[in-house]
Amino acid sequence: MEEKITITTSQIQRELSILGGRILIVLFPISIYSIVQLVRFGNQGDYLLLFVGSILSFIATMGYIIAELKYGVKKQKSFIAMLLAFGGFIPYLFGCYLVFIDGFWSLKELVNGFSIFITIKAILFLLLGYVIVSKFYQITKLCQDVSKDGVVIMDEQQNN
Repeated sequence: MEEKITITTSQIQRELSILGGRILIVLFPISIYSIVQLVRFGNQGDYLLLFVGSILSFIATMGYIIAELKYGVKKQKSFIAMLLAFGGFIPYLFGCYLVFIDGFWSLKELVNGFSIFITIKAILFLLLGYVIVSKFYQITKLCQDVSKDGVVIMDEQQNN
């Protein structure tokens, strides 16, 4: 039989804040890169998609964490919580886009000739996309454990 973990609400908040902060730290250079490229080249390529995706992923990550803290820990159901939970697909899909399209697929440009810039850019997008996907998976796994009674939530008053 699996032993249940006892955790306080503030520990859940701290862990979700750390994981969400790591996602936001990764989204920041992506948005800066896309802004710089939009200013340089205009609306060419996928720079607008990178900018919009990073902004929407930022909003969706914060919305998902807030919804889980407000509704998930208390196990309340609401329409807003459902919408914010479905919004959690945005950072996941954006991270997958970074890994597969801007990471792996951009390596096809090496057929025309080797470029260290293309290789570094592909590796960076692979790593940044992986961090987004893996950290968001950890957030959803923690929230799933809390909602399925895999984690016992103890109030801070009971802890003292």
